[in-house]
Amino acid sequence: MMSLFFSGCSITWGDELEDRLNERYSTLVSNHYGCQHYNLSERGISNDNIVRNAIKYLQNYNPDVVIIQFTVASRMEYYQVNEKICRFTIQPTFIPPELKQTHRDYYTKVYNEVLGVENMWKNIFLFDAYCKSVGQKYISLVADHFDPSIRKPEKFYKFGNGYWRGLCKDYEPVWMHMGLLQHTKENPNYYANGLSGGHPSAEGHKVIANKIIELIDAI
Repeated sequence: MMSLFFSGCSITWGDELEDRLNERYSTLVSNHYGCQHYNLSERGISNDNIVRNAIKYLQNYNPDVVIIQFTVASRMEYYQVNEKICRFTIQPTFIPPELKQTHRDYYTKVYNEVLGVENMWKNIFLFDAYCKSVGQKYISLVADHFDPSIRKPEKFYKFGNGYWRGLCKDYEPVWMHMGLLQHTKENPNYYANGLSGGHPSAEGHKVIANKIIELIDAI
């Protein structure tokens, strides 16, 4: 029997769905094939976290296909002295009170667009290299959130900052927003909050699932 593994952020987790476990695209895809699947997704996590979770899983299991969903480039993380991992995200909801000031300092004094986007491409390169090293088949999606700097980072090259993007020049992911779901003006029913955007709706998850099925069948 086929087995599938999914790793991602709140989109793959199924945030804002009325029946999360049954309406999210991981369930729809596995139902289509009548197979088992494991969804190791979390809300608010970074690309570092998504890739680390996926590789840890793959060190112990061998699914037929991995579906990995990369997230917002601005989400970062760091290790404290006690080795605890702390998350940095533009969304302050996920920041504990004792780290609020550190969080503000990071995004005003350290973080910039180049850092975030290049870190995303570094994670994409790392995961691709790992999968090739173990012969793992995978499909990748990028939650680009209408951010042109992710899809068209040419402006980084003139500053010599597009190294990791350059290593991924043949990478062809599914661009979830600008490519697949498109803008809320075109398809408001694909988003949980309609024209206001938000996470994909149940209809949006169906669109994502159908694309993944198409790609799995083509492998």
